[in-house]
Amino acid sequence: MFSAARIQALRKSRGYSQELLAEQSGVSLRTIQRVEQGETVPRGHTVQALATALDVPLEALLTTPTPAAEPALAAVIPPTVPAPPAVVPVPASGPTVRDEMQLLQLLNLSALCLLVFPLLNLLVPYLLWRKHRHDTVHAGEVGRRVLGFQVLWQVASFFSYLMVLLLQAAMFFYFGVVLKGVFLGVFVLTYLVNVVTVGYSQLLLRRGRLDIYPIRL
Repeated sequence: MFSAARIQALRKSRGYSQELLAEQSGVSLRTIQRVEQGETVPRGHTVQALATALDVPLEALLTTPTPAAEPALAAVIPPTVPAPPAVVPVPASGPTVRDEMQLLQLLNLSALCLLVFPLLNLLVPYLLWRKHRHDTVHAGEVGRRVLGFQVLWQVASFFSYLMVLLLQAAMFFYFGVVLKGVFLGVFVLTYLVNVVTVGYSQLLLRRGRLDIYPIRL
């Protein structure tokens, strides 16, 4: 019979998050959550996909493994040995908390690429988010917030410029007057709003806060 506790132990022994296991196996994140909580019994193809993603024999996911599978399972999950209370194992190759915060700040500041070329405020954060959303803590959440605000800003800016053009056309058509500097003023104002918001969010991240931007994807 399938064991929910065994798949959770195998996943953690591999250092996989539930999101990464879902991506590697092709099984939905919600299904993996329900399986590990014992809310559902997975079907044969789901169990096979999880075993393949975890690189273990199918029998390793069963409550009572067969004698042939016991050596393979023992190699995957070594016997539990009590560790000294003061020792906390830290992966030598894993990112430190400082490295993670630096990446989150870089992810936020990458939106300022719009000052170099339009739409880079969407492309560069998206590429960083896609690359690090599974291997860096909070990168997925911060990336969604950064992209959510930039999409909202892009749409709002487009309609702002459109309204200015319509206003200019109406003023010229009815009064023969052209309002000079209005479009430039709106353009500068929209960019200033973006830069100030990114700067404020950067300050929050430096203080260790993740509640940046009012919207997320």
